[in-house]
Amino acid sequence: MRNILRVLKPFDIVVIALLIAISFIPLTVFAMSKTAQTGGEIVAVISQDGEVIREITLTGHEGNEQFIIDGKGHQYNLMEVDDERIRIKEDNSPDQIGVKMGWKDRPGETIVCLPHKLLVEIEARGNTSDEDEQIISY
Repeated sequence: MRNILRVLKPFDIVVIALLIAISFIPLTVFAMSKTAQTGGEIVAVISQDGEVIREITLTGHEGNEQFIIDGKGHQYNLMEVDDERIRIKEDNSPDQIGVKMGWKDRPGETIVCLPHKLLVEIEARGNTSDEDEQIISY
């Protein structure tokens, strides 16, 4: 450790910190573009093994709804939709990763249960930005 500190100068630490901060710019831009989408509706697309099983419109959804998605053999996922958010409430996978991901309600967020090949994607549909209206083709 002392050898590393002898080689590094104070300006080197500033450059390293700056490069680390710059590496987070794409993540920030992507997150801001997803939250800037307004209008339209938010839909949870549930797919298993690449095949869409169910689509649930989260925009305007009221109340609590639970349903089971069966997989191969004895696999199951208990899904819960509460108002305008969705989660995997219970499943029988060994690590419970999908359950631990919690509630999702924003476009671009996902829930994944890899042992059951289950994917829940939150998408924005419809008129999501004013830029779409400004495209002119000749």
